[in-house]
Amino acid sequence: MATCPSCKREGLEVEKITVANHTKEKCWPLGDEKYSFCDANDCDVVYFNASGRTLTKDEVKTRVTFKEKNSPRPLCYCKQVTEEDVIRAIDKGAKTFDEVKQATGIGGGGQCKITNPAGRCCSRNYKPFIENELRKSDFGVAP
Repeated sequence: MATCPSCKREGLEVEKITVANHTKEKCWPLGDEKYSFCDANDCDVVYFNASGRTLTKDEVKTRVTFKEKNSPRPLCYCKQVTEEDVIRAIDKGAKTFDEVKQATGIGGGGQCKITNPAGRCCSRNYKPFIENELRKSDFGVAP
């Protein structure tokens, strides 16, 4: 597994189609090397390769949820649902995971390899977020 040249953490290998879809065209060509995704929230690097090439937050066109400090913070890239959409659904009365899912349309888009900068299903990020927000709400109902 490759290590991010900036934060020295292990990255997650991503397919070229994912990197190409999220990288600003001014940074092309991307070359033939494999890229990895840096999932460290305190690192500005989004993608990197074994040669040390990095693509930072400023060089990608998609907001990476956990690397963003300000709204909107995407949760489900396929359905374009943000953290703020989930909080709004809970504020309007959604009391369970299924009710939040119904209110926001989160999940099930099936295009994660292309739409999510990590090239993986967003549920690993949105499920814990929703569960935590439900626990924090007045309802206190876990999914």
